[in-house]
Amino acid sequence: MVARRHLLNWIIAATAVNGALIALVTMVMQLPGQSDQVVTLSILAVLVLLTVSIVLPMAGHRVEERQRQAEALEQEHRRRTALLAVGNTHRLPQLAEVTNVQLGATPTRYTRDGNAPYIPRIPDDEQIRAALTNSGPPYPFVLVWGATKAGKSRILAEALRAILPADTPVVIPVNGQALAELVHSGLPGCQQTPSLVYLDDLTAADLEALTSPVLDAICGRAVLAATITAKRRSQILTSGGDITRTARTAVERAHNHELTFRPPTPQEHQQAKRLYPAEVFRGSIAETLVGGAELIARYRAGQDDDPAGCALVQAAVDWRRIGMNRPITQAELHRLFPVYLPLIRAGMPATTIAFRNGLHQWAARPIASQVALLTPTASPAGDEHKAGQSGWVVFDHAISADEGTLTDHPPRPIPDEMWPELLSLITPFDALAVAVAAYLRKQINHAITAARKAMACHEVDKASAAASLLGGLLADQGDVEGAQAAFQQAIDSGHADHAPAAAFFLGGLLADQGDVEGAQAAFQQAIDSGHADHAPAAAFFLGGLLADQGNVEGAQAVYQQAIDSGHADHAPAAAFFLGGLLADQGNVEGAQAAFQQAIDSGHADRAPAAAIYLGGLLDRHGDVEGARAAFQWAIDSGHADHAPAAATFLGGLLADQGNVEGARAAYQQAIDSGHIEYASAAGSFLGLLLVERGDVEGALTAFRQVIDSGHVDEAPAAAVNLGVLLAERGDVERALTAFRQVIDSGHVDQAPKAALGLAVLLAEQGDVEGARAAYQRAIDSDEADHLPTAALGLGVLLAEQGNAEGARAAYQLAIDSGHIDHAPAATFNLGVLLNQKGDVEGALIAYQRAIDSGHIQHAPAAAVNLGSLLAERGDVEGAQAAFRQAIDYGHSEAAAYVQQSLDDPPLRSPNA
Repeated sequence: MVARRHLLNWIIAATAVNGALIALVTMVMQLPGQSDQVVTLSILAVLVLLTVSIVLPMAGHRVEERQRQAEALEQEHRRRTALLAVGNTHRLPQLAEVTNVQLGATPTRYTRDGNAPYIPRIPDDEQIRAALTNSGPPYPFVLVWGATKAGKSRILAEALRAILPADTPVVIPVNGQALAELVHSGLPGCQQTPSLVYLDDLTAADLEALTSPVLDAICGRAVLAATITAKRRSQILTSGGDITRTARTAVERAHNHELTFRPPTPQEHQQAKRLYPAEVFRGSIAETLVGGAELIARYRAGQDDDPAGCALVQAAVDWRRIGMNRPITQAELHRLFPVYLPLIRAGMPATTIAFRNGLHQWAARPIASQVALLTPTASPAGDEHKAGQSGWVVFDHAISADEGTLTDHPPRPIPDEMWPELLSLITPFDALAVAVAAYLRKQINHAITAARKAMACHEVDKASAAASLLGGLLADQGDVEGAQAAFQQAIDSGHADHAPAAAFFLGGLLADQGDVEGAQAAFQQAIDSGHADHAPAAAFFLGGLLADQGNVEGAQAVYQQAIDSGHADHAPAAAFFLGGLLADQGNVEGAQAAFQQAIDSGHADRAPAAAIYLGGLLDRHGDVEGARAAFQWAIDSGHADHAPAAATFLGGLLADQGNVEGARAAYQQAIDSGHIEYASAAGSFLGLLLVERGDVEGALTAFRQVIDSGHVDEAPAAAVNLGVLLAERGDVERALTAFRQVIDSGHVDQAPKAALGLAVLLAEQGDVEGARAAYQRAIDSDEADHLPTAALGLGVLLAEQGNAEGARAAYQLAIDSGHIDHAPAATFNLGVLLNQKGDVEGALIAYQRAIDSGHIQHAPAAAVNLGSLLAERGDVEGAQAAFRQAIDYGHSEAAAYVQQSLDDPPLRSPNA
């Protein structure tokens, strides 16, 4: 714009000058005595001046334009270079030029002397190198994890040097966010493939920036190698929820190699002594070379030896623990010093002299290994807010000590006083990493404060990520309105990753609140973004939402969108749920196709789950062979849950087909899996199968195995079955013991059932009081299935003992239950009891009610008794009607008896 104004001014001025010159030449030409030569020269002069007046400003404009473009390119170069810890975007370092220290190894006296030979670790070296040799694209993402000073950075550096060419360009970003920004603007140095992208000591915030599109872009052109501590990796993987989902996905996507913290093997020790004769190797090789044990001992003793220095180290340790992955500046240390010093030595003044002495004479003083608890370093190139200021890096083993991962060093919690001070100290640029770390440490209020601060960052990447994070935090706290506003801010940012993520999370939030229309709109926004992860995720969840609303057609359409995305997780999940949806609609062919699509995906979870559902679907529709094949596929998958489940279902399928041996083998496979649910369920089914086949010993063994499993439901059920089986064998004592054990367990279903079994067994043994108590216990359970049975049994027992009132009350309890079988039986028995006691009217009423129940057994029996009772009273017509009613029920024994009764003379009519 400036150049255009300059050009316009030049043209206006040149036009005015040329006009004046033309006027002057015209005057000269009109003077008398002028020759033609003078006139010609004058005209030529005017033309030359005119040309120059036009060409010069245009040339100047072009120069200005090129200069502006060069400045813009240089500014972009400086911005992108600031994202790199080593090198610049014009010239990345080659692998041969990068030092082990730049790759994260702790500098020691040996590295400073240029003599730090590597001691191989078997088999870790071969395993890491094998992972790095996977051909691409996509090229491998290798993550080496373990305790501090296990040797992660060094072993990975050596593996990279062994596998990749020496001239491989190396991208070492300052953090994960910087790497994501480099990817979005074009990863530098990737003309040669594969190049190397290296991240040491990853944090959760780093991994949150490594979305699937970012990782896809990196691994399409470069090998990605990284390290992370075991503690931090565990925090991420066990965090759960949506807030750290991206970090978890990134970790799970990588080839993870655990490097254990251990002393050297005899072979390694021999080589170490040869290469480093002055060292005494006790812990790991890396710990020994840096003097880790000595430094931790100094740190532990610091509270007494040098409280000021110890306070500074603790402040620097907590600086890292709360998510700050850059060095802490001296000014920041000075600010935190008065917060930490009173925690170590109450009453000690936090003076400038104490600060300097503690820092330089204790914390930063190296031991023999030339490593100190605090090491000075320049601020990283990417830290534009602290550029040019000195910084300090804390010895990472001290972080592990305070995290409680080292022996003989108890964990030290981050002081509550640290958080407010820190949050007032950090800038919006730093706040995102602090928010993520605070969340992982369950400091939710501090995480919210940090996220709000990060939203003020001028960088869209950080601000939009912070808005999405804040939305998740507020949603977890029940602040729906605040969460919705934060998610909307992330959406409005238009960020390629965070806007679709926020739309997806907003959809879930609104769905949970019952705002179906709002949730649908948010999910659709995520789908329309076309994001590699969040679009298929939103389609999958929208499918579930629409299915719940009864919109089958809409659900089917968005499920298909998720399937068509080919996403590694959401496509198989959508195929699985689409199969279930179509099965519920009776579309067997469509359901079968969808389940098969999920199976063909080979997804670790969804494929075997789909095979089980497909097996069930085919079984229900008579395709036994297809069902058997599907169940077997799930079994062969070896899935920890679905394989035992499939074996159990296959056992049931084969048992129904009469294939006892096949069923037994399938059940045994589920039992051998040791699965907490299906092993015991299969054991119970196997026991029942063997009972049907007459293999009592086998059944007893199966039931005992289930009991020994201690399963909360299956073990009591198996004990009841064991009691019944033992009772049938005449092993009364063991049967009684089994029943009593179940009763004592108090199981809501099986204890009443065991009480019933115990009551019957005790009654058979003549223990009336014991039987009565057992029946009463089953009645007191108030279980709909057991109360009527127990009441009926108690009524029979009491009636046999001559306790008519007790029997009547028990029968009435069974009648009042309305049980489809036991209420009619109790009504019939009540009629018999009343008749025996001379209450004929009551008996007639009871028999009629039993008839009215329509029960296939008790109604005709009651009709027979009613007919007999009416006949005895001389009511021939009523008796005949009752007897004919019994015949109409089709009860064979009743029909024979009634026919005989009808043929007797007393029941014939006078005119017959």
